[in-house]
Amino acid sequence: MPDRFVEDWRTLVSQTALATRQIISDIVIQHEHDLRQRYGSYLLADPELAELMHAEDIRHEFAGRFVEWVKRLVDPNATAGDLFFTEQHQIGELLARIGFPPHALARSTRKLKLWFLRHLAERNVPREQLVDMMTFIITLFDIALEVRETSYQQEITVDVRVTEAYRLHLLGQNLAMERERQRAALMEWGHAILAAFYQRVPAGSLPKLWKADFGLWLNHKAHILFEREPKLARIRAAVDRVDTQLVPRLQALTFENPEDVRETTRQIEEEIASIKFLVNTIFDEHIEIESGRDPLTRLLTRRFMPSVLMREVHLQKAPNASGFCVLLIDVDHFKTINDTYGHKAGDQALSLIAAAINDNVRQTDFVFRYGGEEILVLLIECDERQGLQRAEKIRIGVENLVIPVADGVDVSVTVSIGLAAFQGELDYKAILTRADRAVYEAKSLGRNRVVIADPRSLTRSDLSTAL
Repeated sequence: MPDRFVEDWRTLVSQTALATRQIISDIVIQHEHDLRQRYGSYLLADPELAELMHAEDIRHEFAGRFVEWVKRLVDPNATAGDLFFTEQHQIGELLARIGFPPHALARSTRKLKLWFLRHLAERNVPREQLVDMMTFIITLFDIALEVRETSYQQEITVDVRVTEAYRLHLLGQNLAMERERQRAALMEWGHAILAAFYQRVPAGSLPKLWKADFGLWLNHKAHILFEREPKLARIRAAVDRVDTQLVPRLQALTFENPEDVRETTRQIEEEIASIKFLVNTIFDEHIEIESGRDPLTRLLTRRFMPSVLMREVHLQKAPNASGFCVLLIDVDHFKTINDTYGHKAGDQALSLIAAAINDNVRQTDFVFRYGGEEILVLLIECDERQGLQRAEKIRIGVENLVIPVADGVDVSVTVSIGLAAFQGELDYKAILTRADRAVYEAKSLGRNRVVIADPRSLTRSDLSTAL
């Protein structure tokens, strides 16, 4: 924990009279029950906290811990700043681990300060002492909150990194093989439930999909592998329908109702087919995306571009940094190729253009498919003069291409390039904005040219972003 926190705490304690701190401690002790009740009500009133602490005994225990924390925080005999901060640090880590909403840290501290101020206002003390007590309360809880928020964020960051590392580990297990494994597990459950039904297993013993290998994978691994994938919710809903509606219905049927059996098994098979389709779709999409390559051009996907650009901006803080350049490349009259020769010809042209661009950059540079017929090149360790030379090399390389679009028909294409050299921006989006304006200028000047972005073209909003 930074020494400044400890120093701030010690300064605050040394500047506040013991009698003043004793009054504050007495308020907590005298009104402990009220504080516990109010905090418990706060946990219940906040929707996110109520969901997190859904049981009354959990809220009661947490409110009790909260009051004990407040009592230790205002203890007039507390002198060990390092112990104080160790506890705040541990609390921050705990709140992160249990999923305590970020907003609740500041909100609960704000409510606590107001609670103290109301009770202080009822005290018959000199005005100067009242101001000292208010100052102590506000500053003390602000310091504690800052420590907790710092620890909270550190714990969240570590958790995100660990989760991402595990996700990458799972991705490295071969997504295509994992897809086949889960499809097989799903079909195996389908065969198992029909076999169990026809063997007339005891009531309530038909296998549930959530407890099968596929269900366990869906519940424990899929959300890590496919983070924020909306189709997972549809799969879970289908599994719920199978386990809560169709399996119990099948369990209640007998062979004396063959039509009902056929109808129920048909519905189960339909749900399995729907789940399998969604699983295939998710895997197919991520096999392409997670490879980091655009399937048509084989360039890097835009998904990883923010991380790469943010790191390059960060690297410019080093004393020996030599800058970087962004080239935003737009294919001239690309729509004409699509309209005249068809989208297949357009795809062929875009693929060859991407290859030509790759051939004219260094292996250490980054080339992204930015969207449609736009390609973004990040030239690392590159100043504006070098960037212009590289951009001209790319422009000429594309201009010299011969692109077959139909039997016996070849076309040539050109590109307009906007070049933006790093100018000390803190936000990479400001660089992209300059490059985008330079591309627009290149097109307005007749296309097939490179235009260097003017740093003076930044608007007031751009500058506020960059700063």
